Amino acid sequence: MITPSDHIRKCIEQEQWDLLTTLFQRLSNAEFRRLEQTIRQNILPTLPNNTFWAALLHLINYREQAFISGIMAIEHLANDGALRFDSPEALQLAQRMNETQVLKMMDMAVPLLRTEEQVNGLFHLFHVDDERQQIRVLLRLHTPLAYFLIFKLLCHATNSRELALQCCKAVQKRGDDLSYNMVSILREYFGLTEIRSQLSLHIEPYELSYLDQSYERFCYALEGKKPKVF
Repeated sequence: MITPSDHIRKCIEQEQWDLLTTLFQRLSNAEFRRLEQTIRQNILPTLPNNTFWAALLHLINYREQAFISGIMAIEHLANDGALRFDSPEALQLAQRMNETQVLKMMDMAVPLLRTEEQVNGLFHLFHVDDERQQIRVLLRLHTPLAYFLIFKLLCHATNSRELALQCCKAVQKRGDDLSYNMVSILREYFGLTEIRSQLSLHIEPYELSYLDQSYERFCYALEGKKPKVF
């Protein structure tokens, strides 16, 4: 027996958007709520890159509140290394969203990405080009990748010392070893004498120059080891 979920999946996989809208309109509110969960959890995470962006665009156009969190299905593409940002539908989706919607999507999607290229690609797609906005998104995360990207942004930011000090104070409140090491790196690199807490990680001045050259080198220091000279 073919279920409504089967019909919806077929429409999405074949990109039959007018038919999809018609099927949605025939559903009761309770049926739609059940299907929207199925779409987000069981259908979007199975789609190839271009179909994913096309589906997300049309679903958000149909009912944004129900489907904006569908961006979280981006995780399977990130994990597989199949994530791309150049499809026409991805570009259309980025043009459709306002700043508030975009930042909401960034908060949901960025934690699921795996590489610097993926994060920068998503920022570029949705025109999150302001360094402070990017750092605001990244500061919500507590991962080596987020700390590396914050560090690189600070190295090239306008008023970098002031911004680095703000980041230091935010990260220091977390109180764990990884965050304390990040604070140590920022304090030494930017000369943040205002940060007076006792920090265990000590980095020599000559070692600082290696930290922004690769993610591997940065992580080596962030984990409390001496930066390697590769």
